[in-house]
Amino acid sequence: MVLTKPKYDMTVEELGKLAIEWAQSTNDPIDPEYAAVEAKACTDLANIKLTTAEQEIRSRQIELSREANSLSEKLLHSNQQASVQSEKTAKSMSKATEQLAESTHSLNRATWVLVGVTAVQALTAIVALYISLSSHK
Repeated sequence: MVLTKPKYDMTVEELGKLAIEWAQSTNDPIDPEYAAVEAKACTDLANIKLTTAEQEIRSRQIELSREANSLSEKLLHSNQQASVQSEKTAKSMSKATEQLAESTHSLNRATWVLVGVTAVQALTAIVALYISLSSHK
């Protein structure tokens, strides 16, 4: 039987089986001290794997945090631009409302002038009719 050497990417179970296979292949009883060393080696390898995985997770978390911060900055910039645009729009609407009020006021004056002119024309027509009727008598 050809024994496999321990590898970094082996699981704890695979390393444990490998230790048992090695002990069985030697036809020697398992030495408790050696078994303890093998178990410690398996545990150490598992801890290294765990630490590496944790570091990869932390790196990914940092990367995701940076992306989230970048997106937050973009959103903040977009919101600031929208706020500036909204302020410009509000000023434009206010100015348009003021112009509409001025136009309404001017239209109101023009209407009263027209009413006055119409009244003068009506009076002129009545007077002309009266004179016309008076001269025919």
